[in-house]
Amino acid sequence: MLTARRRILLALAAAPLLGLRAPKVQASSPLPVVATFSIAADWIRQVGGDRVQVTSLIGPDADAHGYQPKPSDTRVIKEAALVVGIDLGFDDWVERLARSAGKKNDLLLLGKILLAEKALLSAVALHDGHDHHDRHDAHDHKGDHPAHGEFDPHFWQDPRLVAQAMPPLAEALAQRDPAHADHYRQRATEYAHMLESLWRKWSERFAALPPDARRAYTNHDAFRYLARAYGLELIGIQGVVPHGELSAKALAALADRARREGIRVAFLENVADPRLVEQLRRESGLTVGGRLYSDALSGPTGPAPTYLDLVEVNARTLHEALAASTAR
Repeated sequence: MLTARRRILLALAAAPLLGLRAPKVQASSPLPVVATFSIAADWIRQVGGDRVQVTSLIGPDADAHGYQPKPSDTRVIKEAALVVGIDLGFDDWVERLARSAGKKNDLLLLGKILLAEKALLSAVALHDGHDHHDRHDAHDHKGDHPAHGEFDPHFWQDPRLVAQAMPPLAEALAQRDPAHADHYRQRATEYAHMLESLWRKWSERFAALPPDARRAYTNHDAFRYLARAYGLELIGIQGVVPHGELSAKALAALADRARREGIRVAFLENVADPRLVEQLRRESGLTVGGRLYSDALSGPTGPAPTYLDLVEVNARTLHEALAASTAR
């Protein structure tokens, strides 16, 4: 009688003669990929699926502005097949880390891709004829937090722009794992369709709001792409970088503008201090419409553990509060 081991060996030897393929004993290891922050990490997971193992240097609900890299970040990047960041003044430190880890040629900066597509907004946000640098002068700054560059980096607040960035991400993964290139490309295409469908749904709902209900204050200028995507005006209490304290003069000007223009709602932000919005609420009688997710996902048990959730939560929070403001 043949032993079980011998039967298996004979079956494997006969497989080519029968036109069969011998089963793989062990699948290839997932591709190690590093993202600079939690939102980009989720994009990689959505495109890569079980073919990637993702590490995010900045975790959920963590403020990416002014992030100080740790020595361990360089070690993690050194082991990565691909490093994904934004650039545009948001996470420029990743270029230095990639160079020091010998990974300069494995760095994918999605902001530069969209910059080439001419899809980005200028970092200079005009409000009443003054740009955000003028509004910074009205703050008492504390800390050495770097300003953004020439372009606003927060493009992920418009899911259509993220959809544009997914094919290049898929190609970068495919170059490092050619055997599964079709896997990455198909998932990127399907994910992009989901993002565009989600934008279309909420765009139609926002279009039904009366024009005077499409204006609100947010904690800082992280939502200009979202405003453009849905035909809103979201006015940052602070400039692009969410640090500093609002002066009494600037606070009074914002409250006066709210009364003059009929702005009824202000929104909190998941990675920013809520005290500025509370100050403005007390001064002007605005309603706090809820919390928006700007530069980070929530934790796994929170309302926005994935990027699709973030888009849905932000749109729903905005729409419900703006729609309710028309009844007051």
